[in-house]
Amino acid sequence: MNINKESIIDELNAILTSPRFRSRKVIKTFLQYAVYETLAGRGSELNQQKIATQALGKSADFSPTYNPLVRIEAGRLRKLLKEHYADPNNMSAVIIVMPKGKYQIDFLPGKCSSNTTTPLTHELVPPFTEGPKLFLSCNILDPQQQMTAPLCHRLHSGLLLTLSHFRNIRLVTQKHNTDYVLTLDIQSVPDGIELFLLLTHAPSDELVYANTLHLPAAPSKTDLNAMYLHIAANTVALHSGKIIYHWAQYQLSLTTPLASQHGSLVHYIAFLHNITQDSFCTALNTCQQRLKHFPNDDKALVIFARLCGYDHVLQYHLINHLEAKWTYAARKAMQLDSENAEAHSIFAHNRYFLGDSELCRAELEVARKLNPFDTSIEYLYGFGLYLIDEAEQGIQIIHSLMQIPFPQPDWYHVLPFIHAFNSGNYQEALTRAERIQHFGYWGEMARCVSYFKLGQLERSLQELKELLDHSPLLLDKKNADNRSIFSHNTLKPIRDSLKEIKKMAGIT
Repeated sequence: MNINKESIIDELNAILTSPRFRSRKVIKTFLQYAVYETLAGRGSELNQQKIATQALGKSADFSPTYNPLVRIEAGRLRKLLKEHYADPNNMSAVIIVMPKGKYQIDFLPGKCSSNTTTPLTHELVPPFTEGPKLFLSCNILDPQQQMTAPLCHRLHSGLLLTLSHFRNIRLVTQKHNTDYVLTLDIQSVPDGIELFLLLTHAPSDELVYANTLHLPAAPSKTDLNAMYLHIAANTVALHSGKIIYHWAQYQLSLTTPLASQHGSLVHYIAFLHNITQDSFCTALNTCQQRLKHFPNDDKALVIFARLCGYDHVLQYHLINHLEAKWTYAARKAMQLDSENAEAHSIFAHNRYFLGDSELCRAELEVARKLNPFDTSIEYLYGFGLYLIDEAEQGIQIIHSLMQIPFPQPDWYHVLPFIHAFNSGNYQEALTRAERIQHFGYWGEMARCVSYFKLGQLERSLQELKELLDHSPLLLDKKNADNRSIFSHNTLKPIRDSLKEIKKMAGIT
């Protein structure tokens, strides 16, 4: 049976994120390398030496005669695959097998193969929210520099593994079946390795992003992880990824109706890049409609839970019974995909909202462990620690994150503003406040209290007027469900300053 490569990659990703495999880094890398080499037509060339040096990070002098590492890990891999497919609940359309005696992978039709009749529900609309498809290509620029070949394979495998943690993109193995192509061209230079990164939009052939990165000639794991973080932040991370934003804008520019499986993510990304109450309503309504028809769409549930958080932080008061809906969506998303770092991250903030700091901390750690390369998760990790009274560690994480070169939303300055204000460093607080321009009432509020503390009363009152015009109910205590933002201890000094300013202005 001729099995589609995309189905094979989908099955590989399902295996890599399954409970049996999720903590086995060596075996996951081994399997991923063997599958991609087989798909590339090089499966028959796989041997212990190649696997050890190009996939498992061993040096060129590795000897399979004296080191049985590959044979041992292959045995473990075969056993885990056998257990994976022995599960009676496993209905995979593809079965991935590594037969004894070789390392080339066999792909077999599964219990739910493509010949199975698919129920005609919702006009065959995919039941899960889908983001853009991405094809990754790593190349050696100079064919004479074959010494860079092991590094090329290592980078390709490592970057694929990194990108596979991001739920909002779909990795594909065929260039003609993709939305974006991420090309990494490698060249040896006198002081190390130069990497030329190009991101293009396949349908239009538009260049979306380009950069040049540098690695030492023998990069360490720390060097590679820093590079993976940099690439992910600039390409696929939710808050800053070029692929994510470009794809959303492209989808909205099309004259054809937006596909149902894209709508929730497209409008959520549009909201993140244009934070207004109107864009929030569009994202919320689209997401609610999606969940009405597909209540088990885990990605839509994560988006809805995120919107619940924004409804609170921005004090829109648009989601009724916020506490219950936020909790349900966050819990359900985790149940449907326990390996989704975003689901654990938003559940952590939900726990803080409900006063459970201990569980908040635990879930923040889980999210960070599941995807250590997601700057969006790292930002929320730092913010979460700050909120649960681990201020110094939280602000240090945010400051370190902001040293990474990637396009940072202006609201990344909210926590540094809060920290500077609460520390009595009002000039620094004002500097941060002036950077917050597109995050609801936060910019006006931050500048209002900073000017006040610096003795610039006229400018403080001007900001207060704009603040109250924008959010007249900000200091209203009547909303029992969507609690006031000032119920959080870290924001009480700001609340007290606002009350003092209102009193001076004669505003009741």
